[in-house]
Formats: sequence, C-alpha cells, structure tokens
Amino acid sequence: MKFRSKLSTIATLGLLAFSASSCSDFLDPTPQVSVDRNDVFTDAAGARGAIVGVYGALTSADYLGLYYPLLADLAADNLAHTGTFPQLAQVKTRNIISDNVTLTNVYYAIYRAINRANNVIANVPNVTGLSDAEKNSIIAEALFIRAYCHFDVTRFWGDAALSLTPTSTPDNSLFVSRSTKEQVYAQVIADLTQALPNLPDTGTGRATKSAAQALIARVQLYAGKWKEAETAADLIISSNRFQLTPSYATNFTSENSTESILEVQFDANTQSQFAFFNLPTANGGRNEVNPIGPGSTLTTSYETGDTRRNATISDGTTIISNRAVVAGTGIKYKDPGTGTDNYKMFRFAEILLIGAEAKAQLQDITGSLALLNRVRTRAGLPIIAATGLNQAGLLAAIAQERRIELALEGHRWFDLVRTNQAQTVLGIADPTRLLFPIPLREIQNNPNMKQNTGY
Repeated sequence: MKFRSKLSTIATLGLLAFSASSCSDFLDPTPQVSVDRNDVFTDAAGARGAIVGVYGALTSADYLGLYYPLLADLAADNLAHTGTFPQLAQVKTRNIISDNVTLTNVYYAIYRAINRANNVIANVPNVTGLSDAEKNSIIAEALFIRAYCHFDVTRFWGDAALSLTPTSTPDNSLFVSRSTKEQVYAQVIADLTQALPNLPDTGTGRATKSAAQALIARVQLYAGKWKEAETAADLIISSNRFQLTPSYATNFTSENSTESILEVQFDANTQSQFAFFNLPTANGGRNEVNPIGPGSTLTTSYETGDTRRNATISDGTTIISNRAVVAGTGIKYKDPGTGTDNYKMFRFAEILLIGAEAKAQLQDITGSLALLNRVRTRAGLPIIAATGLNQAGLLAAIAQERRIELALEGHRWFDLVRTNQAQTVLGIADPTRLLFPIPLREIQNNPNMKQNTGY
C-alpha cells in the first residue's frame, strides 16, 4: 500500500508535520492537497498509519536515508569529497555558509520527524478503537523518535529548539528559542524514560526497549555521565538478546542481523542513497564521496590483518551487479540501483564500545578491556593486554576502535568533537567551526532563533 499524507501544513521553524510532498507520505491512497489532522486520528487505522508516517520521516534522503550520517564522516577524516556538489564541498572544508541547502534540508527533515511524533503523542490518547496498551505502545514509539531526533540536532548544531507540541499553523508558538544542549539531553532522557515501559522487548525496524537503552547509553556518553552510560550499556549486554556476527561483513551483506538493535528499513519503494553516493560510476554510483582522496585518512588507519578494512574499503574484488567494485571505494553500502541498504541506527558493537569507554572513564580497566577485546577479536586482531596500559592509552585505543568499527556509519565527526580532539586531528584553527550554522531560513523566520557564534 502506498501511504499518502493526511496532514499538510506550513513550516516556519522546520516544524511542519506531514507534508503532502514528502517522499514518505502515508495513510491514504487517494491524492489530496491536505486533510485536517482531526481526520487522521479518528480511528485505530489512522493512528497506526500515523506512527508509520513518523518512521517514514526518518527515511528521507535529507535525514537517515543519506545526508545526516554522510555529513558526519565527510566533515571529519573518513571521507573525501570527490563529486561536484558545492554544498558538500563546504562541509568538507568546514567553510559552511548559513544558506547551505543541504544543511537547511537536513535541519528541516529532523524537525519534520519531531513534529510528526508530536502529533502522535498529542492525538493518539483520544483515538477510539485502540486498547490502552496499544495507545501506550504507539506513543512510546513516537517518544523514542522525538528523543532520537532532538539528540541529533544537538550533535551538529549544539543548543537546540525543543519542540514538544504539534504545530500546524503559522503563529507565535513557532518562535521557539534554543535550549542548552544539557536541557535537550535532559528532555531526551525524560522521553526515553517515559517510553521504556511501553516499548516491546523485541521487534524489527521499530523501537524496542533495547533501542531506547541504546540511545540512553549514547546520550549519556556524550553528556559525560559515565556511570549512567555504563549502566545502560550493561543492561543491553547482559540481556543476551544480541551478539556480534562471526564476520564483520555480515552486518552489511544482510539486514537486521543478530548484531542489529535497530535499523531504518529501506526497500525498492523507500530507497536509501548511501550506495549511490559512495560507489563509482562503474558500479552505478555517482562517486560523490570516497574514503580515498584529500581530507580522508581512513585507508591508512587500519592495523595489519584487520578484516574490517576490506569489508569497508574495497580491495577491488567485491562483486556488485556482476562487476568488481573499484579498489578504495566504500563498500558497506552495496545497492545503488534500488537503494535497499538499511541504515544501522544501533549495532551491538557500538554498545560494547560505549560500555568500554564508560568503564575506562570510571577506571575499570579490566572491564573496559573485556568489552573492547570482544570487538577486536571479531576483527581478527590480537587482544590488548592490561599490562602497562593506563587510562589515557585505553581511551585512545577505544577511540581508534570506534573509528574503524563504525566507519562510514556517521559517527566520526561527533566522536572527535565530543572528545575535544577535532581541532587537533582535523587541523581546525577556529573552534566556532565545531558547530554547523543554524540555517539562514530559520534565523529569518524566527526572531527568537540565535545563530551559532562565528556565522
């Protein structure tokens, strides 16, 4: 069934809920310009369709279908810009202007997802035909997505506008001021805490208790709350619901593996763009970005014998569509034709590394190494011994492991910034470049929106 939007309104702060032109339109197979949201949340089918639409907002190429994770590797040292898009060239050189179209669209896409979630949270309680348990479950999923999106805003832009109520008309309620990053983190944790009891234990492609715990672990790591990050990671590890796949490459040759905690689902109808942007023209891509080229040092960052290298950066023998992938190209994403590569929101390997980092910060060297070495062993590397290893050396080893394990999955820039290494590693003289500019459109439309320093 093709889903079409029943909510089409205007957006000033990027808070539009359900755009009729969205690539993830949903709910009604009959084309419509707009239908009042009161017509959407009238029955069980409407409510169920609405939460599908919230997930649909994540699949936009302007969000988790391409640009958000791509920018995090491109702004750092994992990807070179080898294509022609000037807005991506700005990101690579970190000389971004505030009317950059790509960043404007990413910002908008995130807030569109937030507002869809807000509509579900606000309206599902009044829907007839749903049991209380199902209502609570749908609301919990929307809370999870709202939390995920708000956190993502802080990672590129720092302090963020908290949007907690649905918007559909152009009034002063859209003039939201930015909250501090710490306030946003607090709201994210509050949303996840509220959602947790009503999320299912298991599921594919939708929020679960483990996905919520994974997000808590990630947020608390960024916040420097080591004990809270450790606790959340340990809960997932001790649940035994997930395990590392025997082969690292299996995570990317198959979808929703035993290592997958949550993936954004793509298929021939809802396509991701990762392979198209990463692969060369000989393999059906546009070669817009590549791990080989100016500004990327990924290819030389692997230890000898690391099996993740050829599963991440082609050695020229991997076959896609009966053609060997050109050596040096990124190959985690393999389907440029129909875009069926899922986006890995959370993998178990990341949780092991979060636990390792939190334990290292808490001076639990033995516990940290146990988790770190699980990841290294799977990659075919020798374990790191505790003998002669201090906290600084262990944290450096974990940072290196995160770079390699999570390469081309949208973590590198954020890891360098949160650990205060970005300026040194990337040679950034101006610290204001560690945040992206708030899109000019948002500044012009909202008198309460303040620009980041330096832009």
